Amino acid sequence: MEVFGTNRLGQFDIKNGIANNMLLENGGSLRVEENDFAYNTTVDSGGLLEVMDGGTVTGVDKKAGGKLIVSTNALEVSGPNSKGQFSIKDGVSKNYELDDGSGLIVMEDTQAIDTILDEHATMQSLGKDTGTKVQANAVYDLGRSDQNGSITYSSKAISENMVINNGRANVWAGTMVNVSVRGNDGILEVMKPQINYAPAMLVGKVVVSEGASFRTHGAVDTSKADVSLENSVWTIIADITTTNQNTLLNLANLAMSDANVIMMDEPVTRSSVTASAENFITLTTNTLSGNRNFYMRTDMANHQSDQLNVTGQATGDFKIFVTDTGASPAAGDSLTLVTTGGGDAAFTLGNAGGVVDIGTYEYTLLDNGNHSWSLAENRAQITPSTTDVLNMAAAQPLVFDAELDTVRERLGSVKGVNYDTAMWSSAINTRNNVTTDAGAGFEQTLTGLTLGIDSRFSREETSTIRGLFFGYSHSDIGFDRGGKGNVDSYTLGAYAGWEHQNGAYVDGVVKVDRFANTIHCKMSNGATAFGDYNSNGAGAHVESGFRWVDGLWSVRPYLAFTGFTTDGQDYTLSNGMRADVGNTRILRAEAGTAVSYHMDLQNGTTLEP
Repeated sequence: MEVFGTNRLGQFDIKNGIANNMLLENGGSLRVEENDFAYNTTVDSGGLLEVMDGGTVTGVDKKAGGKLIVSTNALEVSGPNSKGQFSIKDGVSKNYELDDGSGLIVMEDTQAIDTILDEHATMQSLGKDTGTKVQANAVYDLGRSDQNGSITYSSKAISENMVINNGRANVWAGTMVNVSVRGNDGILEVMKPQINYAPAMLVGKVVVSEGASFRTHGAVDTSKADVSLENSVWTIIADITTTNQNTLLNLANLAMSDANVIMMDEPVTRSSVTASAENFITLTTNTLSGNRNFYMRTDMANHQSDQLNVTGQATGDFKIFVTDTGASPAAGDSLTLVTTGGGDAAFTLGNAGGVVDIGTYEYTLLDNGNHSWSLAENRAQITPSTTDVLNMAAAQPLVFDAELDTVRERLGSVKGVNYDTAMWSSAINTRNNVTTDAGAGFEQTLTGLTLGIDSRFSREETSTIRGLFFGYSHSDIGFDRGGKGNVDSYTLGAYAGWEHQNGAYVDGVVKVDRFANTIHCKMSNGATAFGDYNSNGAGAHVESGFRWVDGLWSVRPYLAFTGFTTDGQDYTLSNGMRADVGNTRILRAEAGTAVSYHMDLQNGTTLEP
């Protein structure tokens, strides 16, 4: 096939697998395959030139916006760039600069020297590259290539002396020797071992600085790496594909300066993995120096945790942050998080207040005095979540009392009053400040309404009253150690009263409640744990006394007994704390005197405060 024509640069032709003076732009493309040739090709904005294995292209002039995708197995590719002249020949790429979506594929047993990946460029290496620079928005892959959907891995891939400046490098397989990552958008990510391939290796100096991110997945091989973290983050991600097999990571040395090391699960699955199913991480290094933070996970109830093990000297000041959890370990349990072989390193718990909520009690980081540090229980202080759970149970009797008082007031207000049948209502608006044995109190604001109906039956010297009532109330509860709760109560009951004309009386009330409880606990780290549960209550009240009337005044001394109980409930907070709430019971004897004054207003209203 022969093609002849002109473009804005002059004449071009394609004949017998040879292309001359091609201009590729605005969607134009040329693919040079094995035994094909292209000479003096200009790749302008929107153009694409692909050079595959065995192809030859010389005199390439790539303009801004043009794309050039090249395999290092091409026989020859050459042309000018900002560094002078680049060339790919005999399996070696030199001074190749990629930008604007251009790509380079370094095949096995070939190499690339001094390659620059500018904005939006890509490079996939199955061979060897040296001195590669990965700039902003560029992506580099070591040990993996994706060619037209066909993915290939290679453990033979090697990268040496790479500099990542706000770009991204993914290490899938092979070995990376001496790498520097810097800039807030700079990322070095080492993927978990691929099936049937050896884990990727980091060797020599790994320097992560200026806000860059370093991520490792699973048990990659870092045993010969000297890792230096400067104002940066290293995220160690456990391999959760193998159940109950912890991730072991070894280093030659670790130096930190205002840096963070975070140990965690795969983010995509963490929300669905319970603590007992987590795979934990053990980070072992010969030496440790510097300062800043380690973020670790624990499962005290199952004696598991992330761990830091320094076999040699450790120096500097470090904080350990531990995730709060409500799962309760056995009393007195402790868990070693850090061990060193010596040195003056100091480790303290970085959580707010120097404590972490684990189950019922707060835990602190204890220096064991033998170059090891353990989480240990502080039985002097229960967690805020625990106090909130206990206080929540204490709020229900107060709800019962507030609702009961509306019925007692009704019975008191109709003594000595003649009527047949009447409906009544009473609003509730009370506020309680409570101190409990839980170590902290709470404030309760309760509002509600009780509706009732009763009838009076009079005899020669006595009278009786019988009635039914129902009501609803809502309580807003604020816990002294943070957090809040709500109780919605639905009540139903009956009451009766007997009164002699000499003033003696006996009243009785029985009622049942349905409580809908919602709790939002404030944990020591400031996070919130929430839960909800329903419970039932029942109670009775008996009161006996004597009523004296003197004009508009009445005095009523009395003796009363009140009993109340709720059923027990089990529920679990969102932080894993299991609350086993037993029966709440009260039995109260009460003696007092009620004094009232009768007033008849001009509009016919009667008041008796």
